Amino acid sequence: MTTIKINEQIAFLRKQKGLTQEELANMLGVTNQAVSKWESAQCCPDVQLLPNLAKIFDVSIDELIGYKSTEGLGDICLKMKEHFSALPEKKAFENAYRIAALLHEIASTDGYKKSVPWKEKNYVTDEVSSWGLSICSEPEGCTGRKNNSIFFSLGEGYVSPNIAQMRDLKITMEQFSNLNVLKVLFALHGLTVSDFDLFVSADQIATAAYLKVDEVESILRELPLTVKDKEGVFLYRLDGSFSYIPSLLSFLHKL
Repeated sequence: MTTIKINEQIAFLRKQKGLTQEELANMLGVTNQAVSKWESAQCCPDVQLLPNLAKIFDVSIDELIGYKSTEGLGDICLKMKEHFSALPEKKAFENAYRIAALLHEIASTDGYKKSVPWKEKNYVTDEVSSWGLSICSEPEGCTGRKNNSIFFSLGEGYVSPNIAQMRDLKITMEQFSNLNVLKVLFALHGLTVSDFDLFVSADQIATAAYLKVDEVESILRELPLTVKDKEGVFLYRLDGSFSYIPSLLSFLHKL
């Protein structure tokens, strides 16, 4: 038998509608305290109020009292917002990645209408940051997952870059076609990726990239960087708006 939790439904549907307890109370002609008591399960609304509540929330009375599920895409989105709002600091990215990994599986199986092409995982608890390569491309869109990166693109609304954008893309790709540039880029990213406040010297980058310091310094002048001067020594990290590039480039090479 389904457990009726009208208090949870009222709180959930009220938030979905963007209403405060006071606004809902005014619409029903009751006090703020009454709505607060309903949502905290101290008491239930009078049965005569149920039709008005259902009308305000655009649901049936069955949905209102929790007898019938109300979960559509809007409900799921709202619950996700509530989930992430309650997370401890610095946990949003990990949880978002786990959900993205699940969504990649969902898209790759057409909403589980096809078999899962890999061993299914528990996306809540399993290790999910390490991956091989999986690509699903359909007219509706495409999604790819490789190592610790996940990519989504919607087919609808696709716009090809214009000539000016293609020119910028060509220049960027030419820059990263140089092996030593890539060595410096990935060395710098690898040294600083785990700490947003960490800056490293050209010497450290040269050691990680197996290059000479003067070669590294020449390349660094061409990269978008944030630079600090510490007692006469320049320290570097990739500019924040550019820091996604190494992960994006990693997605392009073959396994």
